[in-house]
Amino acid sequence: MGKQYRWRFQELGTSSLSLPDPPGFAAQGTIVDAEISGTSLQAVKQKNELLAKRALDMGLAPGKNIFMQGFMMWMSGSSINIFSIMITGMAFMNPIKAIVNVEDAFKRFKGTQVDLTLPKLAFIACNLGMVALALWKCNTMGLLPITAADWTSFLVDKSVVEASTSPIVTIS
Repeated sequence: MGKQYRWRFQELGTSSLSLPDPPGFAAQGTIVDAEISGTSLQAVKQKNELLAKRALDMGLAPGKNIFMQGFMMWMSGSSINIFSIMITGMAFMNPIKAIVNVEDAFKRFKGTQVDLTLPKLAFIACNLGMVALALWKCNTMGLLPITAADWTSFLVDKSVVEASTSPIVTIS
């Protein structure tokens, strides 16, 4: 068939070959004290600031969709048909799902030292704005009971306590 080659490696001892460490290499356990005090703390601080900015951007992301969603609802019209019902249903369900899963949305920032209170509050507020937009759409479609005529079926009928009649005069 053919020749089978066998690779042979010879281990070189550390004493026979001594190369200098590459620039930036630090053996485990040996870190320069100046790097700990100044440079690395500044890098950690910059990283935390960047993560805080990204968390706030994620919290404000639903607010960027409010105008687009409002335009879609306006374009679907105020009549009740399958498309306007589907658009309104999704306008309700998506923000409610996002509010329920707010911890999953910010999961990638969980192990960091970033305070997530403000981004989470902004995220919830933007999604509540989307729910308010869906309620506006339901109002324009006439699906919200906001007038007195919508509640007339719950009024109690008054019972007649007394009746008055006029006498009937017959001329014979």
